Amino acid sequence: MPKYLLMLVISLLMCNLAAQTASIQESYLAEARGDYQNALRIMQSLSSGEPNDTFYQMRKAWLNYLLGSYQEALADYQAAANKLNHLDAHLGEINCYLALGNWDQAKVVADRLLQVHAQNPTLLSKAAYALYMKRDYAGAASYFERIISIYPWDFENLGYLVNNLYLAGRVEDARAAYQALKKYYPQSQIVIDYRDLLD
Repeated sequence: MPKYLLMLVISLLMCNLAAQTASIQESYLAEARGDYQNALRIMQSLSSGEPNDTFYQMRKAWLNYLLGSYQEALADYQAAANKLNHLDAHLGEINCYLALGNWDQAKVVADRLLQVHAQNPTLLSKAAYALYMKRDYAGAASYFERIISIYPWDFENLGYLVNNLYLAGRVEDARAAYQALKKYYPQSQIVIDYRDLLD
């Protein structure tokens, strides 16, 4: 191949890459403005040339999630996870199940992932939230207890633990967790809400 032809091909590829990068940036800027529909439209246009690219699937999934199109987001997260089995795609999948009110499936996916990522606080809290929404407060409390055993200074989850222990009827355990929360984070809304019940 003549040298000038090779240079022309390289130049064209560089221009295409620069245009693509600029469009991706436009999508991020649109998202930052809250214009999720335009951000998604840009990603859909870019992904038409690479429909199986994991980056585009994840980006479209996220934007669909922000738009409240949870079924579409779920499909993209699952497609991304099937190509590249990574935690971010599975967390997106769990978030979609939670948004759709499918508590059982959210917990199934979280529990499957916890077999590998046993100390992941995000997965533990997603499973706990699914159980809380099912009004299985004892089950939710068990997940929050696991989080606190790993991260004892996680006051947000300590508050959730107090709440679920109390709702599960484990009042003395709730009181002990409440006292710890009150000591270290007295301005917690849980401390305020449970003051009359657990002080």
